[in-house]
Amino acid sequence: MLHISDIHFKHGEIGEPDDPNRGLRDDLIQDVKYMRGRLGPPGIILLSGDIAYAGRKEEYDFAYTWLEKELCPAAQCAIENVLSIPGNHDVDLKAEAGPGFKAARRDLRATKAGAIDDELRTWLHDPSSSQILFSPLENYNRHFAAKLLCAVGPYNIKGRDGKVIPNVSKPFVTRDVELNDGSLLRLWGFNSVLVSDLSDAENTMLVDPAAAQITRADNVAHLVMCHHPFNWIKNRGPFEDRMNGVVQLQLFGHEHTERVEENKYFVRIRAGALQPERDAPGWKPGYNWIDASTSDVNGQRKLVVKVWVRGHEVDHFIAIPDRHQNEVRENFFDLPAWQRPKQPAKVEKNEDIVVEAIPQALELPMVEPAKPVTVRTVATKIFRLKEPEQRRLIAKMKLDETGDNELKDYEVAVAAVRRAAQRGQLAELDREIDAILADGGR
Repeated sequence: MLHISDIHFKHGEIGEPDDPNRGLRDDLIQDVKYMRGRLGPPGIILLSGDIAYAGRKEEYDFAYTWLEKELCPAAQCAIENVLSIPGNHDVDLKAEAGPGFKAARRDLRATKAGAIDDELRTWLHDPSSSQILFSPLENYNRHFAAKLLCAVGPYNIKGRDGKVIPNVSKPFVTRDVELNDGSLLRLWGFNSVLVSDLSDAENTMLVDPAAAQITRADNVAHLVMCHHPFNWIKNRGPFEDRMNGVVQLQLFGHEHTERVEENKYFVRIRAGALQPERDAPGWKPGYNWIDASTSDVNGQRKLVVKVWVRGHEVDHFIAIPDRHQNEVRENFFDLPAWQRPKQPAKVEKNEDIVVEAIPQALELPMVEPAKPVTVRTVATKIFRLKEPEQRRLIAKMKLDETGDNELKDYEVAVAAVRRAAQRGQLAELDREIDAILADGGR
């Protein structure tokens, strides 16, 4: 896994020849290629918030293009394998200045810490109230996160018939990846900017109460990503207790220092900022590589977590060793006994539905097998179409339903892709998108 945080793409700098971070990003790309040569391509890229600087459309457009054209090719990691969460710089400050958001922020921050989770549940499950909380993240969702199936929003979006439209939105992101023994690493991305503005301070941020409700399974290890560390979160009590009890990997951003905290039960990693403010004391860009696997150690099943911390030095990145001068920080965590079933039942993983298995061409070894068609690959691809093209295709395949007119355009596209998967039409949708793109689509 490649872990990057606090990129801070800033309007007025990005795309300019004198962008002060242009050379720094080039140094990162060269280091990613170098580390990929040592460790192999990452299976996933994790972005723990502050992709933009001021939550502007132009910043997200640049960020997505940078991922698609530079970082992902350098890492040899498909763009659909990027997982992102928002940070405070991803909040559109113009939107958060509205009276509804100001009132929501004031009331929620004034709530006593022990009562915040109950109050937040009320807000997050109410269709109109929850829209107020997520409106400052509209640019983040529309122009960046939706393309990666990482948009965050209310639990219950209802159509005109009053029925909840399923599988459209939730306040966090989640994904399963398979480990070497067939068990799962479940990735969780939680939103800590529900009430963010320029007055953010320690002990004022709020996180979705679902963050304190992660459950155990013998074949599942957990990784949680949250932009703000615990000291910034007012309702951190239940969240932190749950993390320390059941989550082996904990990733944070926001604080621009690189720090790895190794515990008997978990490893906690602060990313460091890829592009910290240049006038900040101790300016030190950094990022991480993380490897997770399982192993048997003297009859005990273990999750093995290795961390490579990289820091910038003049014109390149170097290894930041631990206190014993080891480049690799290696951690072992006990896991329940588990074996891969001989005849595994078909399980639908979180947002990773494969509907079409592509057989290996054994008699044609020089032919590379086609890429499996998944919800993620098709969702990424459908956003390459213009909105009118999306809507015509959705109507043609009858993937729209009553109530979709209550959804935002990007939510309509995501809902259509998920319906195609549920109805066995995902491969057909993929082919139709390819045909439009081949006929001149962007």
